[in-house]
Amino acid sequence: MRQLDTDGRRLLGLLSLAVSVGVFTATVPLLRDWFDLRVYYGTVDAWVHHGGRIYDYWVPGTTYGFTYPPFAAVTMLPMALVGLRIAIAVSVVLNLVALAVVVWILVGPALRRYGWYGYALAACLLTLLEPVRDTFSFGQVNLLLLALVLSDAWLLSTGRGRRAGAGIGLAAAIKLTPALFIGLLLLGRRWRAAGVA
Repeated sequence: MRQLDTDGRRLLGLLSLAVSVGVFTATVPLLRDWFDLRVYYGTVDAWVHHGGRIYDYWVPGTTYGFTYPPFAAVTMLPMALVGLRIAIAVSVVLNLVALAVVVWILVGPALRRYGWYGYALAACLLTLLEPVRDTFSFGQVNLLLLALVLSDAWLLSTGRGRRAGAGIGLAAAIKLTPALFIGLLLLGRRWRAAGVA
């Protein structure tokens, strides 16, 4: 009976939080119309279908264009095979998978202890985090890069460091900022992982 009371209170609290999150997301302007994804998509489309160069493309009516390393454009080439709506859907799915990986690495054991309640609570709280919301609404690659970097950190922390470095190297090839973690590997004397990266 006490378990039922606890589950009932948890469910009531969670429903209240979910309603609050729903009201927040419905009233605060959050959708950025997948602007960054439109930059990636337009760049790849211009490059593949119109003979353009990746750094010459600008979003029509703006001064915004592609600013990532050339390797990032290569990884985004599959977008040239699909329409923009499919590219947006794939972006959302990939970001959800990356977010699940990040959560699993950072707080997976703690969430498993609380079962359905922990996962539902985490989902509500993650919805409120601006970096998470913006990554989805802009169509950015930040969660994917974070998942790659954290995967390497997890490999190193669990003694599986022989494979570490590839995630950081790939993330740095897509966007330069994660290259800072190569320096961190060097400072930590993780020579092999730094070399792989």
